[in-house]
Amino acid sequence: MENENIPTISMHEIVEALRNKSPKELLSYAIFNEEEEAKYYAKLAEKAKRASVKALFIKMSEDSKGHHDWLYGLFKKMYPNEEPVKVEAPPVEVAPFYPEFESVEDYISALKYCMESELFAKKTYELLAKVARDEDTRAFALNLAAMEEEHYTAIRKMYELILSLEEKEIIPEKLEPGGYLFTDELKAKYFLIDLIHSGVRLSAAIREKPEKFLEVFDGSDIKVIWVTKTEVDGSIRPDEIPILKKKFCRFLRETSERDERAAVFLQNLGYFALELGFRSMMDVVLYLKDCALLYDGYILATAVKDAFSPREWALLTSELRQVS
Repeated sequence: MENENIPTISMHEIVEALRNKSPKELLSYAIFNEEEEAKYYAKLAEKAKRASVKALFIKMSEDSKGHHDWLYGLFKKMYPNEEPVKVEAPPVEVAPFYPEFESVEDYISALKYCMESELFAKKTYELLAKVARDEDTRAFALNLAAMEEEHYTAIRKMYELILSLEEKEIIPEKLEPGGYLFTDELKAKYFLIDLIHSGVRLSAAIREKPEKFLEVFDGSDIKVIWVTKTEVDGSIRPDEIPILKKKFCRFLRETSERDERAAVFLQNLGYFALELGFRSMMDVVLYLKDCALLYDGYILATAVKDAFSPREWALLTSELRQVS
């Protein structure tokens, strides 16, 4: 993306500035870099109005702060009586870019810019690892590249989701009642954040640990039921899912009676199909979709295409609109 804020310095120039630095200097460089990155994403989060993007930038900032703390702890372990030193080298992240978030195009532009920044940093550290003259520096560089790749992937998924929503003219605040399908868990969570922010009540049957599932929703009131064979409070066994459908339908009806909107989220339909069989899984999906249509609500689900035969996938996507 063309932007006047993008510096003209190349990753090769950064690598040349860092390749002869000691592990202490490279670690110091990374510590200051993560500190600045945490501030950058925090500033973007302040400016973003879209709930899902704000949540993404907050997490990016928290992750960068966590990376900073981990690197600083490593530094103090290796050099207990010293502090990180300023290193004469250009920053590995591109220059800050603070757009005014007023349209979909603004979000797409900002996310694309952030992706390029993270990818630039990842490739820079990978290149540094190739030319490093000692094993410690090489190991540091590869760890840093992995951190930047995690950020790039999370931002890319948000970027792809917004593009898909724009292309298919799907707006969470004006979502038509019915069923929707996602092939990526993180994209589904981003969408759910916006849906909840628009006033929709959510109840979910999930496959991951509830605390892990809920952490991205920042305290939102979500009713979750863990589908697991482990005997824990607030869970059900997979063979009880058909019974659960009536409870979810009642949730949709009662919320509608209060003149509110409600959504049911089913995480990982492939697991449901494995435990129940495809026909029984589809019976649950179709029942809940009809309930959603009846009570002006929604059923949202995640599924991986490879978990189903072509015929099964065609049937599933004929009933649930694939979002992204």
